[in-house]
Amino acid sequence: MTFTDETLRDHLERSEAEVRRMGRLWNEDKVPVDGVPGFAYSAAKAYEQLACTAALLGAVSQSRRWFGTAASLHYERVVSGRLRRDSRERMVWEAEPRKLSEALTTALLSRDEKLSTGIARDAVALDEAYLDEFADEYPDSVASYYQTRVKAALVLDDERASEWLSKLVETVETLSDPSRYWQVIPEFYRALDGGDEEAAESAIGELLEFYVERDTDPDEPRKYVLRSLCALVLLARRHDVHVAVDSARVPKYLVQEAVPDDDRRLDVDVSDVTATSRVGFFDLERDEDGIPVIVARMYQSGRGDITADDVPEREAGRILSDDWIEAALDEARWRDHYDDSVVEDAATAYRDGSLLRKLVVVQDRTDGGTFDDTLSALPVDTIQLLKGAGRR
Repeated sequence: MTFTDETLRDHLERSEAEVRRMGRLWNEDKVPVDGVPGFAYSAAKAYEQLACTAALLGAVSQSRRWFGTAASLHYERVVSGRLRRDSRERMVWEAEPRKLSEALTTALLSRDEKLSTGIARDAVALDEAYLDEFADEYPDSVASYYQTRVKAALVLDDERASEWLSKLVETVETLSDPSRYWQVIPEFYRALDGGDEEAAESAIGELLEFYVERDTDPDEPRKYVLRSLCALVLLARRHDVHVAVDSARVPKYLVQEAVPDDDRRLDVDVSDVTATSRVGFFDLERDEDGIPVIVARMYQSGRGDITADDVPEREAGRILSDDWIEAALDEARWRDHYDDSVVEDAATAYRDGSLLRKLVVVQDRTDGGTFDDTLSALPVDTIQLLKGAGRR
């Protein structure tokens, strides 16, 4: 399909409306607690549509900014899914490497280095417990696992990329009917690892054919723009491997290095839209003596002891800190998920210093460590470990 300026303007208007609809759903409490991962994915797609439309219109800065928001939402999908590992379907865990890979792809398109490297560090840390759980049943999942780790390692210039690339090649060889993608992507990564520009360009050409054949005539910008291929071009450039792609579906404005001096500015501003929690998942309960407890969750694979540095920061602050609790209580007041009387009792207990703070650590492993002494410096009264949380 050929997009005209007029049709792109129409897509831009509809994309902005969809982003704002996502914001209304969130702020009107239309997103259930267990629905956050799915909602984050829908919101990410809305921002991607906006970003791809902007790229086709030549609005580089805005396109990158909206890709950054989309990447954060893709990553939130992973984070929020992990925190409910014990109650979510097992296949949510199985899909995690693919979701992380998608988040990393989108982050690369944003050119936000902090965002890209942060997601990449999480991806290289994918635990082998995943293989223990899924390798025998789903060989493709093993390929996705190693593909994500290789891509992330290449983003970070991590020397383990070669090791994981070998594992990826071995895994692809075991697939009964590997797609063209699985046949070519290891060759592309090998070319980057070895600085082979000719091999990288050849692989990119084959991947271009693969993606185009999957959807030959898409009618919306998000599907028309080959986001995964664009991200691979940018990944190659990080390794001083420069590949040329002659396709309108790889917009020059998306893969060029610098923002042009005459960068186009679209009359769209969605900076006022909020579609995510500032604190993440939490709960309010009472202990056996009736004392209010605020419960925060975090994920740690189970490899090694949990340290204070492992306790994550959210937008409102480190979980279970005073700033975080104040933001959590504010959110609890407008969300139907939380009982009003429990919320008010928790707020009163927070003010008088009697609110108990409980940390639940979701872990994939059933073995491994517990926690070290550094956690004693944090404002945490109780710690609960959910080992093997995703196993069924």
